[in-house]
Amino acid sequence: MTKSALDRILPFIAGAFALAVFFSVIIVFTTIFSSDLSLLEHFFTYLFPRYIKDTAILTFSVCVLSAILGASLAFLVANFSFFGSKLLNVLLVLPLAIPAYILAFIYVGILDFDGIFVKIFGFRVDVFNIKGAILVLSLSLYPYVYLFARASFLAEAKPIFDIAKVLGLSRFQTFYRISIFIARPAIFSGLMLVLMETLSDYGTAAYFGVDTFSAGIFRLWFDLRDIGSASILSSFLIVLIFALMVLEYRFAKRKNYSLRTDASAKMPKIKLGKLSSLFAFLYCFSVAFLGFLLPFGWLLYWGLKSTNLNSPAFYELAYNSLKVALISAIIITIVAFLLNFSSRLSKSEILKTIILKCSSVGYAMPGAVIGVSLMIVFMHVSRILNVQLLSASLSVLITGYAIRYLATAVLSFESGYHKIHKSIDEASRILSLSTLRLGLRIHAPLLRHFFVLSFIVVFVDVVKELPLSLILRPFDFETLSIRAFFYATDERIYEAALPALLIVVLSLVALLYVEFNKRKKA
Repeated sequence: MTKSALDRILPFIAGAFALAVFFSVIIVFTTIFSSDLSLLEHFFTYLFPRYIKDTAILTFSVCVLSAILGASLAFLVANFSFFGSKLLNVLLVLPLAIPAYILAFIYVGILDFDGIFVKIFGFRVDVFNIKGAILVLSLSLYPYVYLFARASFLAEAKPIFDIAKVLGLSRFQTFYRISIFIARPAIFSGLMLVLMETLSDYGTAAYFGVDTFSAGIFRLWFDLRDIGSASILSSFLIVLIFALMVLEYRFAKRKNYSLRTDASAKMPKIKLGKLSSLFAFLYCFSVAFLGFLLPFGWLLYWGLKSTNLNSPAFYELAYNSLKVALISAIIITIVAFLLNFSSRLSKSEILKTIILKCSSVGYAMPGAVIGVSLMIVFMHVSRILNVQLLSASLSVLITGYAIRYLATAVLSFESGYHKIHKSIDEASRILSLSTLRLGLRIHAPLLRHFFVLSFIVVFVDVVKELPLSLILRPFDFETLSIRAFFYATDERIYEAALPALLIVVLSLVALLYVEFNKRKKA
């Protein structure tokens, strides 16, 4: 069989595209040398230590709290049967539907001077500080640890616990000496996502006035016009993220355990007694209540009281958000399919790595860093073409979304391609099917579910995205996330409720679709 020209060229085109994505992220390094370096002394003396300190305190505290919540909840739900455990199993995932910056608005509204908490209990809890940011981010992000740890605990084999019983270990000793030890790689993977999401966060940190890297990049570039300092901070964050990615890869490789997965060898769930069942229920329910039920119910209450429901401006915001999310999700899904298809055609492992890994690097980068990088790239392009691309076109914004969220779509198709055996490709070649037909008539129908999954995940991510939308939006163009953030920072909580509620409802529908679809296939 001879290869067609398309077979040979397509992987290289995909590789060039992936490298372009990679370089557009790290282009920020070049700006350091062309900036006003006289401001750097002030930056390194007064600002940099503050950003380091706040970012370190915030990320460390959020990771510790998320690990405790996520691992303990997952252990209870995976190993014990108690009142409401099946419902709580789903409810504990749902805080992911509420973006952290929206959770921040809600808790500030509830705990503020005229909030319901002060009216009932007569005193105020001040959350407008780094402690409030830690609490909100932990409640919003612990489900990452919960999901990974739950999968690991469910896969643990019964013989391990039988040996622990013979050695005389109690259930609690078995938990911290065996279960946690085996689940370490899974918990670490969940924690890496928590860490990267915390480093990427802009809305929560900016709202609570915490000087994290993402908030600092935004403030230095747009408020102070200090491009050099913003570029240094962005470069430092890029290096840190790459170091974390390498660390995660090396740890996962070294600490990977092989477990039996047949149902007969799995640990059966233990039915708890009445008192233990009550304590387990109260612990799980209190976290689900604080992370999802209370904020969602309160947002619903504010949304119904909002006068924005009759305002044409609200429908214009909703239209803008849905339009960019729809266009971005379609483009990103198609590009992700082409990248995976090209990788499938390629025989070179290096080219495959470039295509899939370089194109996915944007997901680890904070939105503020990608926004700054693209501004630098498009400023040069605008100067060369003599066209104002940054202020007049949605294409820049959609490019930013594509770099940020291409990874989620690529991963969706990658998992789908693992289920398509190579013999199908070989059979198609024997039948003289062209490359184009192989992709469109064989692979695409087999990957139908992964097209839907990729589209939904990217659509919801784009609707929720705040820093990229703020930085790259065209002049006089706003989305639901931008308007909700501006309303909330202006203390107009009721006006912020309706846009925030629509974002949460869209995320909730997508999350429930993915969760129930996964259960159907289990």
